[in-house]
Amino acid sequence: MKRKSLDPGSVLIYCTWEGLMWKTTPITVFFLVTLMPWLDPPDALSFKWDVNNFIAVLISALLGFLLQWSGALALGATSATSHVVLGQFKTCIILLGGYLLFSSDPGYSSIFGAFVAICGMTVYTSLNIKENQDKCNQLPKQTTPNQKPKTIEDQNEKTDVDST
Repeated sequence: MKRKSLDPGSVLIYCTWEGLMWKTTPITVFFLVTLMPWLDPPDALSFKWDVNNFIAVLISALLGFLLQWSGALALGATSATSHVVLGQFKTCIILLGGYLLFSSDPGYSSIFGAFVAICGMTVYTSLNIKENQDKCNQLPKQTTPNQKPKTIEDQNEKTDVDST
């Protein structure tokens, strides 16, 4: 199956989610390390490190890695559009979860927008599932010549067909 790009000058790269992680992680780490001194607060290096703070930072880093990893897995298994929709879904869930669980007040327009976005994502997902089911139904069923019969009657029918 060939993919076509809407932009004639663009290049499509086919790689697995692992390849994508290996390509993007070194660049991300480089920019993180080089921009940290300018983006962190001036007293960030004088932070009081103890066991609890270290564990909190370590857990945060692990969760950040798992978030990036799940994004790469989703991008490898779906299209780029589906990946963006999944990211927006996570944002909406965080917004609505904060409102419901912690009584945060993002405003009525934000809550309404998140609800409308989730409805749109539901429609998008159902249309994609329907399209994939239609594609599967259009594929011809493949049979292999070495299939074994399941019952004795099937074996007798197969012998009758082979002998004719």
